[in-house]
Amino acid sequence: MTKYFWQIILAISVTLGVFIRVYKIQTNYYFTGELGKELLYVKDLIAADKFPLVGLATSHEWLHYGPLYYWKLIPLVKIFGGSPFVLFWFALAVSVAGLLITYWVFSKTVGKKFAALTTLFISLSPLWIWASRLSKLHVFFFVLIPLCIYFLHKIWQKDRGKMFWLGISYGMLFSFHFSQLPMVVLFAFVFYLRRKILKFKDYSRFVLGIILPNITVFIYDAGNGFEMIKNLFLWIPYRLLGFLHLYPKNNLTSVSAGTTLSAFNELFGRNLFWDNRLWILGSLVFLIMYFSFFVQNRKKIFKDFFVFYLVFSTAIQCFALVIHTSPPIHYFMPVYLNFALLLSHFILKYSDRITVKILTPAIFVLLFVTGILSINFEHVNDTDYLPLKVQENVADYIIRDAKGEAFRLSRVGPYDYFPETYNQNYKYLILLKGGKVDPEAKTEYKLFEGGESVYVQRYDGN
Repeated sequence: MTKYFWQIILAISVTLGVFIRVYKIQTNYYFTGELGKELLYVKDLIAADKFPLVGLATSHEWLHYGPLYYWKLIPLVKIFGGSPFVLFWFALAVSVAGLLITYWVFSKTVGKKFAALTTLFISLSPLWIWASRLSKLHVFFFVLIPLCIYFLHKIWQKDRGKMFWLGISYGMLFSFHFSQLPMVVLFAFVFYLRRKILKFKDYSRFVLGIILPNITVFIYDAGNGFEMIKNLFLWIPYRLLGFLHLYPKNNLTSVSAGTTLSAFNELFGRNLFWDNRLWILGSLVFLIMYFSFFVQNRKKIFKDFFVFYLVFSTAIQCFALVIHTSPPIHYFMPVYLNFALLLSHFILKYSDRITVKILTPAIFVLLFVTGILSINFEHVNDTDYLPLKVQENVADYIIRDAKGEAFRLSRVGPYDYFPETYNQNYKYLILLKGGKVDPEAKTEYKLFEGGESVYVQRYDGN
């Protein structure tokens, strides 16, 4: 084995990962109302020359993301223009950085063989490719979660100096989502286990690290009577009481239980398969690996960081999302890595067996081949997918038909219960092409989506 063997494996992993993430993106770009909303927000910030203290509101209108994503996106839009693809190329760069950081973290904490296998898997996994091609701000979890794992590992090894950096990496996550909240329980476990070496100033550094990336959020929230903080502390017990059937408006119904199981099935199944009909197999593979790992290593849970992390991070995040009920797939992002970590562990554990020697390369070849074949049908499970070319044609038609006059937009289709009927992708394209959208205009264009086509109806007057 050459001196640079594992670096070569890393280079191959990144190359394959980039290729399959870029493959046919020009025709299969998933530009939705959510991405349009991001670009409209940035466009308004640039036009007003504003420095945002917070990011966009989440699905809970009282809760805003932190501003880091927009601080990075604003200069990119200024430099590269308003093309919708700026979000994709940004997400791709972050995704590749995530591959490199994942390799670095696990080469330091477990070993180079393990790190290479893990990186190769996530470079080819349908879940990771799909999430990267969605081009959402959540992709930053691919960089920050491995860093959180690294700093937590150092604290496990009694390196008190990493408390501040754990706080920084964890605090930065609030600019990209709030699904990492349950990880506080994981951190608390480690802090308790290392309580003899941790001092008050170490906890203070951790808290300071969380605050610093979010200082502008606290400033914004202070100007609004700390509405976000108060609502967040009320929302958590609200969810818990609903789960326990103690709050009648938030009971866990059979419907929400079913959608919760479906979300778990998607998480575990999409790690291996593009086709949702096969996700149940991926879920079975994960469950077998997880419980086998637990049984085999149960005596080392509080002695070995890797065992501790895999067992407790999975259990804590999954339990929290059962309480939440009906979680979207990105709510699992703090534990996206865990399937790859378990698989890499078992491959190395049984690497001397002939079946494993045959199956391992076969798994990676199949992941790559099925990924290439499936990109053409990538959004078969996404009910709101429409080719960008169709959206651009709709925007061109409306602009021509309006003949320079202002108009308002509405939309009938998947997720039209979201603000502005989830039409911000069309609004952004129309404004980018010089159209005039005014919510107070008398003329209205209503878009009816069906399959991969859009019917446009014009209404004049009130």
